[in-house]
Amino acid sequence: MYKIIQDPVNGPVKIDGLFSEIVDSQYFQRLRYIKQLGLCNLVFPGANHSRFEHSLGTMFMAHELSEALEIKDEIPSIAALLHDIGHMPFSHGLENEFYGLYKVVHEDLTRKIILGENPYDDSTIPDILEKYGYSPSDIADVATGSSKKYPLFSTMISGPIDVDEIDYLRRDALFCGVTMGQIDYKRLFNTLMVNGSDLVGVEKSIPTIESIIITRILMYNTVYFHKTCRIAQRMLGYAYLDNDKKNVDDMKMTDFQFIEKLLNGKSSELVKRVMNRNLFKVAYRGNYTVERIVEIKSLLGDLPEHEYIVDIVPPLYFAGSTRIKNYAKVHYRGRMENINNVSSMAMALSGEMENKQILVSASDRVYGKIRKLMVIK
Repeated sequence: MYKIIQDPVNGPVKIDGLFSEIVDSQYFQRLRYIKQLGLCNLVFPGANHSRFEHSLGTMFMAHELSEALEIKDEIPSIAALLHDIGHMPFSHGLENEFYGLYKVVHEDLTRKIILGENPYDDSTIPDILEKYGYSPSDIADVATGSSKKYPLFSTMISGPIDVDEIDYLRRDALFCGVTMGQIDYKRLFNTLMVNGSDLVGVEKSIPTIESIIITRILMYNTVYFHKTCRIAQRMLGYAYLDNDKKNVDDMKMTDFQFIEKLLNGKSSELVKRVMNRNLFKVAYRGNYTVERIVEIKSLLGDLPEHEYIVDIVPPLYFAGSTRIKNYAKVHYRGRMENINNVSSMAMALSGEMENKQILVSASDRVYGKIRKLMVIK
């Protein structure tokens, strides 16, 4: 018996057997209640899509890419379906706070769910995989982009050209209502070649690879690093850090359960402000330097904790080619080249995310004071 799921991005998606059983499992169904873009719906009202539909879309993309590459194995599609199963409440929005407290990222939890390890001993995923003859360990490695046994499959899930990103760029653009994300993935998939564990483009692949790089940068500038999205996420992070009943099991919650917990804790007023979109306002914006950050933190050091946010956009960790992912390889005029060496557009965009700004936002209580303090020599 098969199911047809109507995906607004890809149309009808057919699943059966192992895929259907995974989708019906407890931890996969939980993804229905984890927003793909955290609190970005406070800025882009349509951004209410979930990790559930993105995971289905990534599976569909993996199947399309496998067909184009004539890969008969279903491991890429299975791993794609499971690649985000460990996401925490509000997706990446609170991942820094969770990491600071518990030293794990969502890939760690994905692995534990696929393997049925503590605290996910009740996960049915390993039994489903073994029932159909697949090793949970192999699937976990591919899903987290770390497989030595199947390095090509890992690259398909997490690489310079990967099915995860192609789905989320197209999906996020659609639901945010922004005019980007038009990636001709079918043309790209049909022009890719396999070179060891790498996916390599050819000359006719270059325009589509360029469109992915452009879309990626535009989406980060326009959506993912939008100042109001970041303010809301940081405020929610403050509320969580201030909660006196937080524990490691909070990472297993849905968005709704998480908010309910915070509303019943000591940080309830801050959470209410976030939910009512009564957010901190930007009091200062300037170019980033290390010296400027030190100066600002010194100036604001006596103000009440959690009444203001000092943010760097894009964040300092978001730097280099591994973040912009402009290191795809192409077979160009008889030799293998990095996309930057054959595309003036890719080269021009290579430093785009290195221009960083400091944003200081504040509550009404300290906004005026910060505005005065920031008029400094």
